[in-house]
Amino acid sequence: MNELINWTNTNSGFLTLLIFVITLLFGWISGIFNNLRHRPKFIIDIIPIPTFCSVFETGNIYKDYKATKTAIVIYLKIKNIGTAPSEIEKIQVSYHNHTFKYTFLWFWLDTIIALKDFGHKIGNNGDVRYYPFLVQENITRAIKSTNYLESGKNVNGIVYFEQHESYGGFIPKVKNNKVKIKIKVFDVYNSSYSKIFWIPIVDLEYARKFNEKFGESLKEIEEGNISK
Repeated sequence: MNELINWTNTNSGFLTLLIFVITLLFGWISGIFNNLRHRPKFIIDIIPIPTFCSVFETGNIYKDYKATKTAIVIYLKIKNIGTAPSEIEKIQVSYHNHTFKYTFLWFWLDTIIALKDFGHKIGNNGDVRYYPFLVQENITRAIKSTNYLESGKNVNGIVYFEQHESYGGFIPKVKNNKVKIKIKVFDVYNSSYSKIFWIPIVDLEYARKFNEKFGESLKEIEEGNISK
């Protein structure tokens, strides 16, 4: 016991430094785990209507191929099951097309502004139910939506995508009248959350029952009538 007391008295400076380093290390590790515990976590789901993909001919010909355009609308539901709030920063969608040999390759599209609200008629009175957008303001009615999600909260909204005019096999692969898509959502911390779904493919006539300007956004942008 006397030897231990003498050693600690002799090496008190070393012990003080060691305790200081251990304290710093413990604080650093605690901070890391604290940050891991307090962070947002989004989960993604879709509402079936109106969620679909449409591929339609534009009337143009390129290298003997009929030109087509692909447009996708998704009624998206995002829930924050994490322990910290966050904001939705960006949303993308992707699909496999006929030119991709490998199934791990995806063709990505960013959201684009829709020219009109999405909605559908209810009953025989001509009343229309409008759906809220997720990343743009509604035009016909002031439907409130938010990109900011507190912990335990969710938000629903329409997101819309258009592909530039293409030709040949540069269209989505279709199986049993459905297209396999991957949705990716980014929050403000640049964390990404993704999920794969199968959505129906429909003709342009059906798509325009929900939005008469479906498939026309890029044309308006290219003509300089609206900005992205």
